[in-house]
Amino acid sequence: MFSHFHDILCFSSRSLTHYIFKMQMDKSRSPFLPYEATDINDPLVLPYQKEINESPETRARCLELLRQELKNAKDLDPCLDDDFLLQFLRVSKFDAKKAFKRLQTYYQQYDVLLDAYEKCSIPLHKAQSFNHLFFSPYRLKNNSLLLIVKNKPVDYRKCTFGERFYLELLTQYNLIIETPLNQICGATFLFDFDGFDIHALLAWTPGWLRTSINFSVNSAPLRVKAMHVVNAPPIFSYIYNMVKLLFPKKIRERLFLHSRNDGWQNLHASISADILPKQYGGNICDENLIRCLENVEEMERKFLKSFAFGSIKNQHRRKSMKVIC
Repeated sequence: MFSHFHDILCFSSRSLTHYIFKMQMDKSRSPFLPYEATDINDPLVLPYQKEINESPETRARCLELLRQELKNAKDLDPCLDDDFLLQFLRVSKFDAKKAFKRLQTYYQQYDVLLDAYEKCSIPLHKAQSFNHLFFSPYRLKNNSLLLIVKNKPVDYRKCTFGERFYLELLTQYNLIIETPLNQICGATFLFDFDGFDIHALLAWTPGWLRTSINFSVNSAPLRVKAMHVVNAPPIFSYIYNMVKLLFPKKIRERLFLHSRNDGWQNLHASISADILPKQYGGNICDENLIRCLENVEEMERKFLKSFAFGSIKNQHRRKSMKVIC
């Protein structure tokens, strides 16, 4: 007991606060897996493996089928690593043909991103100044992680939508789809439109919206469990009508708008207040949210390593691309 007390005294004040917070969460919110969870064989996760038809047998069989399809593909230099291929098999519920089709679309979108970002550069200090992406420290009851995307911290007088989306792309690649547990249980998104003004409206061009949706929703190996919108301005309906046909029907059915007028009760019916920050009527302090963009240089390095794969035609251009400088 003395040793345990001594360890606590050695923590920094911030670490101590986080330690106490986690102890409280462990005691009072045991139904929720932590954001950092990685065990795909946890009893709470096994039902979701069954939901996507995952088993040792289907993994082995479908990996072989998908790998063979990719080897036979023309004009394509694909990544054949098991861990990478499993991302696409999981999002396709271990249907190898669907996984192959999604992978083809994914690599096509790589070339779209290449055209969009090849001549773009974001100074490192500018990339580090973005502060609009946060994870809740705990997952939903369906074990999907909760990503909170805030509009207010983004000043479109000083940045573009393309710069913002690039950082969201790095977050998606490094912190969501790279983790097997997230591949199985998916992600839930909370979009906060507070502060959405005329500058934001002008930045959200149809071209960039199409690029971001086609990559993140329609090609990346990401299971979108739900998208919740809060503080939506009146103009939101115009934006949604402009892009809704880009979303698959099942995604459109998973989009929900919530008002604060009922004390966030409607939001809490979908996302427990126990894992939401206080500004949405939750119980979590802002300092306990997990900031996504802590190490953008390393995040870009890992993403560009994957970005080198794809169409042979543009491979040299992709290998030479670097956005954060």
